[in-house]
Amino acid sequence: MDSLLELLWSFVKIGCVGYGGGPSMIPLIKEEVVNLRQWMNVTDFMDVLAIGNGLPGPIATKMSAVIGYEVSGIPGAIVATLGIVMPSLVALVLLLKFVALIKDNPRVKSMLKGLRPVVVAMLAYAAYDFSFGALTDVVTWIIAGITLILMIRTKIHPALFIVAGAAAGALLRL
Repeated sequence: MDSLLELLWSFVKIGCVGYGGGPSMIPLIKEEVVNLRQWMNVTDFMDVLAIGNGLPGPIATKMSAVIGYEVSGIPGAIVATLGIVMPSLVALVLLLKFVALIKDNPRVKSMLKGLRPVVVAMLAYAAYDFSFGALTDVVTWIIAGITLILMIRTKIHPALFIVAGAAAGALLRL
């Protein structure tokens, strides 16, 4: 029961401060799961991240479900997933009537404008931090470089890069 409460609390905290959507939550999840709680190591976390990216749907909810499952089985998966979505769900239900009133408010616009660069910085940090576990040799650097260039210069759907990366890993036996 203690692990379920710890899972719930950990993922509620992440859900409360994870502005910018799932990808911006990744460093928060890593900090909680790897560094603070030590529920898994960086390599296992990277595997969870890879699985989460390879499946459809929001990354943070998929990661919370897998991590919860690793910690406490199916009840853990349910509790962690509820924990990560609960803060947004509660806030949306409470604020739905006021969204139309505040969305054009200059202070709200300023707050959001100030949050955007923070989210970009968090995503950049996540990329930097995860590069140490993902970019392990020349081949993985080449895959990452080609993918980045193609993502910048083409309109190829990101899902195709995920499939191509998985195929490259299987074919090259990475």
